[in-house]
Amino acid sequence: MVEMTLKNLIVGGGPIPSAIILKPAPISDDSDVENLSDPADLAAVGTEITLPIGVGTADAANVARAIDSDDIKRPTTHMLLAATLEVLGASLAGVTIERVEGATFFATLDVVNATGEHHHIDARPSDAVALAITCDEPIFASREVLECAGSPDFDAIEKDERSREEAKFHDFVEGLSPDDFKAPRQN
Repeated sequence: MVEMTLKNLIVGGGPIPSAIILKPAPISDDSDVENLSDPADLAAVGTEITLPIGVGTADAANVARAIDSDDIKRPTTHMLLAATLEVLGASLAGVTIERVEGATFFATLDVVNATGEHHHIDARPSDAVALAITCDEPIFASREVLECAGSPDFDAIEKDERSREEAKFHDFVEGLSPDDFKAPRQN
């Protein structure tokens, strides 16, 4: 499993489709921040990948509400589920985008009940992501999903290419000497 984070959210309308775009969570040097990705899975798929998940406009709007929940006056469905889990003594441990069949993604809510039992509950990815954001719990994607449905993160690739070009130019400038600027002698 690879821990993911929300890269972008597109709330479309009319002919413009909506999508949740996830990317691998950054690996931090901060000892208080633990990246929960399986190192072998992360190495296999790389960090320069995104996972675009097409969703309905209303579903994307619900994820947006989870992100900006300060303005919500009445509980949304994901807020209701989070409150229900809390009242029942259960908690969300995370969500997982488990598989993809064609263009349909399948997710699970990873719930721990009051007695410590773990349960995996089938959910739509948009609902799972909204609940994970509301509960501040991790989002995971299986290696198979990333290998099958992942797309290159062109922003990361461009940034990496720019860094290589800057390093190459820096090395060139550092290697210059005053003799390199002398005009050639003409006879």
